[in-house]
Amino acid sequence: MATGPSSSGRDPQQISVLVVADVRLYREGLTSSLATRPGLVVAGAAPNSDAAVALAVSLRPNVIVLDIATRDSFGIVRTLAAAQPAARIIAFGVEEADREILACAEAGVMAWVPCEGSLEDLVATIKRVIRDEIVCSPRLTATVFRRLASLARLGPSPDPGPVLTGREREVVALIERGRSNKEIAQELHVEVATVKNHVHNILDKLGVHRRGEAAARLRRSVPGRGARSLIADDSAGHAAG
Repeated sequence: MATGPSSSGRDPQQISVLVVADVRLYREGLTSSLATRPGLVVAGAAPNSDAAVALAVSLRPNVIVLDIATRDSFGIVRTLAAAQPAARIIAFGVEEADREILACAEAGVMAWVPCEGSLEDLVATIKRVIRDEIVCSPRLTATVFRRLASLARLGPSPDPGPVLTGREREVVALIERGRSNKEIAQELHVEVATVKNHVHNILDKLGVHRRGEAAARLRRSVPGRGARSLIADDSAGHAAG
């Protein structure tokens, strides 16, 4: 269950942190430990993507700390980065392998703490990332530059249109079917407040003001395709992965 006090009255000098981990023991232990550190305030804790997005949107934390072992952690990072782009995302428990670190960076992680990292390492990383400082070894820096060069050689990618998360596409498809927020929440097994957050993000991304315009806007971005077919493609992509 997600937890989190209201962000009203928060000391602007403190760094607000949201903890995301699906293992309750890790989540509660990390929340308790970070709450004792000077300069940090734990705004909330969440076990999964839906709860994390709802808290990130309502609490607007400065930093989101994610256990990389959480199920679909890279998908959660991408969803959080889209929902709350101002927040710095830190992954902990990361293997010090180029492949995993590059995957973290490409998903939207701004800093990481390795498997052998301590609580002190995490606190130091939180304070560095707020200053837009990223600690990176010379070897890994070279790897990142090689990756950037490789992507540059591929040339610019075609505009894919509005970028919605898988969950947001599901919500659009249900809106197209005439479902209310309450009905969508029941079908997706989430809270109504979570659906409202998704709808708000969808309207913002698609540049529309009403729910009914969202599916039409998405159809126009991919001619000849309905929102439901886009959901099918998204689900097939996850299955193939």
